[in-house]
Amino acid sequence: MLRENGGVLDQLSELMDISLMGLSFYLIINLYEAKGVFTDLDIPLSYFLFFFIYILLWILSANAYRVYGSRRFMSLRRELIQLTKAHFLAFAIALVLLSLYNPRFINNRFVFYYEATVLLLTFSVHILIRVILQGMRKSGRNTRYALLLGSGPAAKQFLDKVHKNPQLGYRVIGYLAPERNGANLHYLGDYGMLETVLKQKIIDIVVVTASISDEGIKECLELVNTMGKNVVIMLDETVSKVARSRPVDFGGLPMVAYDSYPRRPWQEAGKRLFDFWMTAIGLLLISPLLGLIALAIRFTSKGSVIFAQERVGLNGRVFKMYKFRSMVQDAEKQKEKLTHLNEMTGPVFKIKNDPRITPVGGFLRRTSLDELPQLWNVLRGDMSLVGPRPPLPSEVNLYDPKHRKRLAVKPGITCIWQISGRNEIDFEQWMEMDAEYVDKWSLWLDVEILAKTVPAVLMRKGAS
Repeated sequence: MLRENGGVLDQLSELMDISLMGLSFYLIINLYEAKGVFTDLDIPLSYFLFFFIYILLWILSANAYRVYGSRRFMSLRRELIQLTKAHFLAFAIALVLLSLYNPRFINNRFVFYYEATVLLLTFSVHILIRVILQGMRKSGRNTRYALLLGSGPAAKQFLDKVHKNPQLGYRVIGYLAPERNGANLHYLGDYGMLETVLKQKIIDIVVVTASISDEGIKECLELVNTMGKNVVIMLDETVSKVARSRPVDFGGLPMVAYDSYPRRPWQEAGKRLFDFWMTAIGLLLISPLLGLIALAIRFTSKGSVIFAQERVGLNGRVFKMYKFRSMVQDAEKQKEKLTHLNEMTGPVFKIKNDPRITPVGGFLRRTSLDELPQLWNVLRGDMSLVGPRPPLPSEVNLYDPKHRKRLAVKPGITCIWQISGRNEIDFEQWMEMDAEYVDKWSLWLDVEILAKTVPAVLMRKGAS
């Protein structure tokens, strides 16, 4: 399983920057106290108001300048320029607002000291994080796996860039082309092998080094989009604008990224921050309930309290998903004898009155309390609070290409299917709901699904 350790640092970057702004404010306040300008007891409220206005403006300007996008394709110079622009925009607007309200509202020298300190601290920490991430990528961690479509000079140029820049964290697993070109890279077959390769390999990004006017490339792009994979295309004279495309700079190589879903890197970071803090707080609040459930399982049936099972996550990554055990100890061995009772269409196995479920397990399933240990998966980054439910590897092996689009995002504890009737919905409708979630995602949609999950659980809609 591929661990995305470095990604957590990126996703927490905004919170870190806000913390650094708070530290800067604290340092300048202490400097003014040391100079005798004011003491702990008489710090003007206007200074705190300035700080909170600045934070609010920073969040808006940082999103506008996409400060928290992936830094793999971004040079250090570009990253620092984006930081500077975002800070100066927040600084300028805050200064204008305060000046219009009251020119003497706050000491101008204090504001400039504060801004200089913020820039110094954020620059230093961002450079440090970049060094750490590059070190991780050079050592083989936080790796992204790429598949090339095409061969020739463009493919060689891309490979040279990857080999000379291990800090980018990319590993090319091979290439597809009409014929083998003798390159020192694993030849995986012609373009007709694309579906098979995407099913069998962990692929995070597909890189098109052939001209998109080449025979077969159009069909490849359609298949990749259907299966929920992101694509970057090396620019040439044939590239035209398409929906959800964006320019990227791959270490100096101009490309266009074709996103199969609309989520931007800063939105990914916001979703991860939301997941992390909501989950951390939630685990603290429900820890007594978790203990009671564990005791109930322990004293009413044989076997472990926690049931761990391999599930498929983002882009085919396999991880251990945790649940409270709700079945008898040898439930998996009994499954083959019950396959003829399956009530769900498609590759999913579900029985309304499953004889393997224990009395306590039945209650946990009806109330969805058996899912609570997955909060640990969310905290680890394997899952999200909201997203398509994680499938079994055996189920994924039977997916059609269109079904694999649900693997384009992290799986979740709850989803549209969860609040819409669950087992009352057939397999194809379920897959369509997940594809719609991938295409229309927003943080507000996540909040809406979470809000609807509580009444759906209480009403036991579609639970079995």
